[in-house]
Amino acid sequence: MVSKLILLIMTILTVGACSDKQTDPEKWSEEELNAWFEKKEWLGGWSVQPDASVNRRTLAVLYHKNPRHWEQAFHFLKSADLKNLPLGKQELEGEHLFVSVAEYYGKQKPDALYESHKKYIDIQYVAEGEEIIGLATLDKVTVKEPYNEEKDIAFYDFEGGEYLKATPDNFFLFFPEDVHRPSITKGDSVLVKKIVVKILIE
Repeated sequence: MVSKLILLIMTILTVGACSDKQTDPEKWSEEELNAWFEKKEWLGGWSVQPDASVNRRTLAVLYHKNPRHWEQAFHFLKSADLKNLPLGKQELEGEHLFVSVAEYYGKQKPDALYESHKKYIDIQYVAEGEEIIGLATLDKVTVKEPYNEEKDIAFYDFEGGEYLKATPDNFFLFFPEDVHRPSITKGDSVLVKKIVVKILIE
């Protein structure tokens, strides 16, 4: 009887450990992480591809902490007529989840600054046109304008980094550690329509 009880307890603990691992991406192996990412169920059926720069581990961790807002975000991106969205801010769930839509001509590289955010994650998608986005890490850059809590933004000086093309075929995810330099034109400036979905880190 005692041995059966011990076996039952061990089974429960094993199942619990496996269940905990399944729901905690910080404990996933690289194979498990990549399998979850590549399955793309987290996109909710949106057909646009994530840029290769997306931090998969950070995405998985934050997605599983707050799946409801991520699901709402990608449902909006899949179902909305993105090219014809009105400019400005549209709340999906108050300040927890909202969309900013802007149209502009791209900047020359010297006129574009690196920036980062602390409170919000950015899903950035160029619905029309194209631009170049610089990507760097906080340890590489020098603060130009200190963090403004009200606007949730800091600006930096840095000329290095990786420069990536944003088009209607891909989207970017920027987490607090991702210092990014958006809105750079390549050659002749073209009109860009950009959708930015902001997800509060909770």
